[in-house]
Amino acid sequence: VGDDREAIQPGDRVLLIVEDDTAFAQILLDMARVRGFKGLVAGRAETALRLARSFTVDAITLDLRLPDRDGWTVLDRLKHDAKTRHIPVHIISVEEEEQRGLKLGAIAYLHKPASKEAVEEALDHVKSFVERPVKKLLVVEDNEVQRKSIAELIGNHDVQTAAVATGKEALAVLSKESFDCMVLDLGLPDMTGFELIERIK
Repeated sequence: VGDDREAIQPGDRVLLIVEDDTAFAQILLDMARVRGFKGLVAGRAETALRLARSFTVDAITLDLRLPDRDGWTVLDRLKHDAKTRHIPVHIISVEEEEQRGLKLGAIAYLHKPASKEAVEEALDHVKSFVERPVKKLLVVEDNEVQRKSIAELIGNHDVQTAAVATGKEALAVLSKESFDCMVLDLGLPDMTGFELIERIK
């Protein structure tokens, strides 16, 4: 697949497509270009990690079945590298492990085989996520010191952070506004983190 790596300029929106099926990679690349992205294509895990570090990548689509190692390893390494952990990753895979993917830091999960409309919707989701100038983070943590340290660790000029101490407070905030991401303590004083997730759903 001939991608856009030679044509990428500062300021371009860049999508890294990690996919070893060249026909599907080409479809993703064409759809990404229509949405204003320059595309990078990697058919192997090591290539994907190298490209993510070498270019200013705005988002990644990730297949979990790669020839040299699985996509879970790629996701884990991306999320444990200070240079790449902020990049939103949308998994597109035949594997049905959506909860695992979201737990490890993916923003969304699409099962293959997927319709053209579903793939377009996934790329539209990635585009809208990337184009939001400020990301909103909700920290739900009853320990004040931990709350402040999480906000300091994650917070920068493009992350707006709100912090609450209980599940009840979290539900109240979520009823008034939406957030891109939530950092959740599983041991809250009024309910478990799992109960809060169920209430949010």
